[in-house]
Amino acid sequence: MAALLLPNEILSMSAQAARRLVEAGDGDGALLYLALLECGGDEAKAAASLRWDGERLGRTLERLAALGLAQSRGDASVLQPPRPEDAPMPEYTRGEVNAALEREPDFKNLYREMERALGRVLTDSDLKSLYTLYDYLGLPPEVILPMTTHVIREERRQRNSAGYVPRMARIQREGFRWKRLGVDTAERAEEFLRREEQVDRREWAILSAVGAKERRPAVGREREFIAKWVEAGYSDELIRLAYERTVYQKGAMNWPYMNRILERWQQAGYRTPEQVKAGDKPPQRQSGRSAGKSPADFQPSRESIRENNDWLDQFLEQQKEKKGG
Repeated sequence: MAALLLPNEILSMSAQAARRLVEAGDGDGALLYLALLECGGDEAKAAASLRWDGERLGRTLERLAALGLAQSRGDASVLQPPRPEDAPMPEYTRGEVNAALEREPDFKNLYREMERALGRVLTDSDLKSLYTLYDYLGLPPEVILPMTTHVIREERRQRNSAGYVPRMARIQREGFRWKRLGVDTAERAEEFLRREEQVDRREWAILSAVGAKERRPAVGREREFIAKWVEAGYSDELIRLAYERTVYQKGAMNWPYMNRILERWQQAGYRTPEQVKAGDKPPQRQSGRSAGKSPADFQPSRESIRENNDWLDQFLEQQKEKKGG
């Protein structure tokens, strides 16, 4: 008798990804894509599961990248499902959605739970968006419902409105984002939301460390960098020091530049401000004009920036030389 496949043992692959793999006729590519799906996009775990050497893995990843199914090596997750915008979405009719409500109990239950979560009756357009998440993206109710709760909470936080209810179009966009990130099972959704909660808990402390004066939620790229720093385990004190160095060099906050500082400190093994100060000291300022000001308040002029060598670039070059040696 065949083994029973439990719900958490089922992988979700889009028809578009399957079509690209079949048309390419690449057996190794298909195996690696399935392994990446099973491992949540973790390259090392997939290679261990397949028992492949680095050369075979690298060649196959390059072919998947050429098919638009993987990203460059070294990313936290190399898995890249084909972007839904690369192919036209199906235009579901009211009749198709009604038929799904009649023949698919899971979708009917999902529809009822969504109305309860949003506190309103779903329109025809809402139902089509919901069916797009369920049928086209293949997201199970165990993913769609917590994702909806997450969107509601985030939108209310961003808008500072306890009663705001997002449109289904906003929830659909989030569904596409989760699909691209590989968050397509209940277990992955739970882990993703756990990480989001960790970011929420530290968000304001980090915004304060980088000079924010009025309490507010992070937006756009700010949130992306903060999430990255939380996952990397940077302390608020280390982030504050990186901010001070950024302002010293750039004269203002610069998120990508500051991220570069933190990444290089991590590569050098610096985990505390004390380690940074002991191993990576910026040059002393030549002018006394800034005496009495903290680095966070210091706004260097163009002239003073030109006069000072870029201590960070020098440090990176030294690290490269040490590595090469």
